[in-house]
Amino acid sequence: MRARTPFAVTILAAAAALSLHARAEPRPIVCGGIGSEERAALAGQARDADLALELFIAGRGDYVAGANVSVIPLDGAARGETLRETAQGPLCYMKLAPGRYRIEGELNGVTRSARAIVPAHAGHPVRVALAFPEEAVRDGLGPQPTTQEREEAKTP
Repeated sequence: MRARTPFAVTILAAAAALSLHARAEPRPIVCGGIGSEERAALAGQARDADLALELFIAGRGDYVAGANVSVIPLDGAARGETLRETAQGPLCYMKLAPGRYRIEGELNGVTRSARAIVPAHAGHPVRVALAFPEEAVRDGLGPQPTTQEREEAKTP
């Protein structure tokens, strides 16, 4: 067995440090919000977000979970990779660089999109809503809102 050289040990230590740093980085997209308790838990994410996305069924206003969300940079200020996430709830909060973006949501083959401009210092997240047609929820299945959630949805 060969002994490791100091150079190899240094490289391994640097790789381990980068790995730990990468795990400590916050995720750029956090989704959730099924039920009022989970929405309350997400409130901290909303304060630090640059963009807030809401997914729902048009007409009914029922929240949607399970949509595939893509955030696509449209200009140099927002240059970077497309972010993709399966939304585990109807609310997504994102940390994004200032710039222009196309936000896409896909649910059971139905795609909806919107554009958003994230300013450098907004002080609050830019809000985007994607409304899916009734047909996007197969057989009427999907998360059904509670009575409390229906009441909360009546007030902004």
